[in-house]
Amino acid sequence: MVTHFQKTTKELIERMGGNVQSGDVTAETAISAGGQIIHEVGTTRMGDDPDTSVTNQYGQCWDIDNLFITDGGVFASKAHKNPTLTILALAWRSADYLAEQLGRDEL
Repeated sequence: MVTHFQKTTKELIERMGGNVQSGDVTAETAISAGGQIIHEVGTTRMGDDPDTSVTNQYGQCWDIDNLFITDGGVFASKAHKNPTLTILALAWRSADYLAEQLGRDEL
């Protein structure tokens, strides 16, 4: 996968008139091992079906009403870029929903 990515990226840069300044790297040096970077996501998938996801659209766990996941764990997949702003937006939405539910004594 890393080799394909490097080849494709180099081809795109060169077709657009750019000049790649660095050489190819191995998969071991191109991608950090899990836990070495802070952008791990997934494992508590958000969805609309308790049989295929851990939380609802607000990060509220299906099995524990007062447990909300408000980090990148709710992502079903990961883009290449930093997920921080999306995490913040989802956490804000979850907090608004949680406050609304608490105000109605529904939690």
